[in-house]
Amino acid sequence: MSLLDRLNECEGFDWDEGNSGRNREKQGVSDGECEQVFFNRPLAAPPDAQHPAEEKRIHVLGQPDAGRELFVACTLRDERIRVISARHMKKKEREFWHEHDSTEHVDWSRAERVTLPKLKPSVKSISLRMLQAMLDQLRLLANKRDVPYQSLIKLFLAERIERELE
Repeated sequence: MSLLDRLNECEGFDWDEGNSGRNREKQGVSDGECEQVFFNRPLAAPPDAQHPAEEKRIHVLGQPDAGRELFVACTLRDERIRVISARHMKKKEREFWHEHDSTEHVDWSRAERVTLPKLKPSVKSISLRMLQAMLDQLRLLANKRDVPYQSLIKLFLAERIERELE
């Protein structure tokens, strides 16, 4: 099975103290943005020849929901994607690649758009305390929309976060 075929079988992400938060510190790219790239039909290329055979890397070009272009280097561990590094492509870099041939660095002839049908984003359970009256109102709104109230809370939070980040 090829490496890109294995990528399509991935079900989640491999985050631990070795890689979690490192790209935000070094490059200003959050773990969430790294994950979003994989859900937005990225272009993935097989490993480069510079890395050892025991842990082949995949280069991924794509966009998180905010739309900036990202370059992500990752490897596969079992059915999980382990992000090794990620960075925003700066304007000068984009211009450079528009004018130069990247095939000296990456074998794009073997690149593919990937869909990753089994992939699920990382989630974390939290405990949330709220007034009973607020919870009752949320349940009423959720019933009107025919969705679980927890899903409605996540939807409201996502909309507000997006608005705040604009």
